[in-house]
Amino acid sequence: MARPRLQIYLDDPMLQEKVKIAAARRRMSLSAYTLMALRRQLAEDGLLPASESPEEAARALDELRRHIGPIGISVAELIEEGRRR
Repeated sequence: MARPRLQIYLDDPMLQEKVKIAAARRRMSLSAYTLMALRRQLAEDGLLPASESPEEAARALDELRRHIGPIGISVAELIEEGRRR
């Protein structure tokens, strides 16, 4: 079964790098990090329940990581690249 996809365009070239660094710091893929940020904002906007427990959130992220697989670059490399910038 295919998962729904969302494609976004960024208005700032540096934004993608900042998101990569933030995801790497949390040892997450870009997709997992972005999904977490979207869910958090939707909950803040009252469109999703804010009562998701940390355990439920962790399970959802673990499932997403299993589905996505490796991100193709080590987290250590992403962090080092972010430090060089």
